[in-house]
Amino acid sequence: MVLHVFVCLLVVCLLLSLVLLWRHDWLNLRPSSPRGGAKRSSLPHLLKPRTPDDCAACRLDSPPSLGGGTVSEPVRPWCEVKSRRGAPKRIDTEGLACPNQQCQYFSITDARVHALVGDGKHGLAERIQTFRCQACRTTFSARRDTPLYRLKTPSHHIATVLSALAEGLDPSAAERVFGYRQATITTWLTRAGQHAHTFHEHFFCNLQLPHLQLDELRTRLRNAKQVLWLDTGS
Repeated sequence: MVLHVFVCLLVVCLLLSLVLLWRHDWLNLRPSSPRGGAKRSSLPHLLKPRTPDDCAACRLDSPPSLGGGTVSEPVRPWCEVKSRRGAPKRIDTEGLACPNQQCQYFSITDARVHALVGDGKHGLAERIQTFRCQACRTTFSARRDTPLYRLKTPSHHIATVLSALAEGLDPSAAERVFGYRQATITTWLTRAGQHAHTFHEHFFCNLQLPHLQLDELRTRLRNAKQVLWLDTGS
């Protein structure tokens, strides 16, 4: 009888121990997956950032953008992008720029940065240089955005006629002297005037001059007792 009581107490103590172990999660009593797969983790799935704005650490390392937009990166010089093979550059392209607005080198006149190279010559009256942008394959004439663009008359003839008009020769008289039609001479004069106006607005308007030097002329007029100072401009 005593033996049966001892065995019952032992079984009760063992069951209580198993219950305590299960409640403290010391013993994994969960059934395995019926498909034999691994147990899923309770940790949240971390998403990979697609852009630097999705990562908090990247946002701290990146400089703040101005005006809420993205900071534009400087254009990489074409000499660092192109292959080292091929003939060296022989034609000077300083001051010229790619006219294609979709090109990343648009309006860049620095020859150390842009991708312009010479692309042969054209024209029958005189040979006109053609340029090509290696980045976007756009070709254009050296006379683009000038009064001589798409004119077939030799440039030195046009310069002679315009010089005569600047000296006061009438367009009708220039037609008789040089043999060109008055409408053609008027077209040349209009183009040259528009280009000069654009040049003046770009370089001589809205100037900020911190210093100004005035030139003066000292003279004495006839029958005048005092010396006069005349301002001749800056």
